[in-house]
Amino acid sequence: MYHWESKDWPNFEFDISLVAKSIDEYSKKAYSIEGALSQLSSADHDAAFIHLLVEEALSTSAIEGEKLNREEVRSSIAKFLGLQESGHGGHFPKEKGIAAMLIDVRKSINTEMSKELLCHWHSLLLHGSEDYYVHPIIKGDYRNSLIDVVRADLYGEIEIVYKAPGANRDDVQSQMDAFIQWYNSTHHTGPIKSAIAHLWFVAIHPFQDGNGRIGRAIAEHALFQDFTRSPLFSMSTVINANRSDYYRQLRNTNGTLHINDWVVWFVELVKVSQVKSLESVEFVLQKTKFWAVYGDVKLNSRQQKVMQKIFSVGADGFVRDGMTNEKYRAITGAPIATATRDLKSLVDHGLLYTSGEGKRGLRYFVNFAKDKALFEPNESKVMIDDAALKNVLKKIARNIEYFRGKKNPGLTALLDEYSVLAQGDEEAQIKLNNVLHSKLE
Repeated sequence: MYHWESKDWPNFEFDISLVAKSIDEYSKKAYSIEGALSQLSSADHDAAFIHLLVEEALSTSAIEGEKLNREEVRSSIAKFLGLQESGHGGHFPKEKGIAAMLIDVRKSINTEMSKELLCHWHSLLLHGSEDYYVHPIIKGDYRNSLIDVVRADLYGEIEIVYKAPGANRDDVQSQMDAFIQWYNSTHHTGPIKSAIAHLWFVAIHPFQDGNGRIGRAIAEHALFQDFTRSPLFSMSTVINANRSDYYRQLRNTNGTLHINDWVVWFVELVKVSQVKSLESVEFVLQKTKFWAVYGDVKLNSRQQKVMQKIFSVGADGFVRDGMTNEKYRAITGAPIATATRDLKSLVDHGLLYTSGEGKRGLRYFVNFAKDKALFEPNESKVMIDDAALKNVLKKIARNIEYFRGKKNPGLTALLDEYSVLAQGDEEAQIKLNNVLHSKLE
């Protein structure tokens, strides 16, 4: 029996004392976030706001198995905010839809919940996405039929994990009216209201599609009402990182109105989200300081593209994991020697520092000047990609054998590539001289 079939539905029961300490910690951290935001310049605030919204859009979609184009999400968000941001153009309905909805959620923090507001979010979310559905889908209104939540295994077998209440629109309307009335009148605030609201909404599953994304938007809307203006906050980023646990927690509530485990888990997730939000604010400040130091360094178009990519992905991407020669080539299309030369130049000018060694171990990290505590950089020193050098050295030997020691354009190019990779290393030069001496004899 599902929880909504109980005579006590929807009277969820939980022990608030289990999360009293966490709620107090949340409240204190919330003021810290507002204090951090007040120190940001207008430009930095916009940058942080866009960054958080991009991460939220990508993550809430990834939870549903959808992969979006990061650059187009960013471009759409900036456009809706009236800011300049380049995009590729073309048809990107999913990117534009999620961007429009998330911005409207944040603009509506002082607006009471209503069917009109929820259906407006649904219309924004699915606007222009008709081509993605085999059968026509109802947008901007509640479903008018039964709906099952299913899960497919690796072999394509379908399992029904939940049946939502309501066989027609009138039934769904009745369920949602009760939810909306509670949402606008409950004495619960912050994480508690957010936890119950998300669980209750997805239990009703009022729309044909998009319930998870709108449910997470409702959870954030409930949190935002504690603030004078929408904070820099992204719950979906943390949920996506704990996706299996998230679905397991939701499934565990399907047959009970006792939701202690869900509330405790959700409140802790909100606290982790706060930490990630503060990291994002600090990341934006670090980025501003970085360009204040290195803004005058002249970069070629490839280097500009890569540095822009590094910062657009955020602290959990290339900044934390590092750039490699292979990734640089994938982003720019540059050959290995050019990529090595570009990266060495970025290191020489102080923008990057190196760590690790070997073909797969050598990585390049952003050299955040002055304050490096957040990302814990290592000492910067020149590293040689030994595997790449050996590979080029073999090509040189084969070239000399094939052309019987005669000079040719291929050999000249290989020697140039080796020189770039060697970066003046004496041992590497000795190995080259040995090959040249043995093959040219």
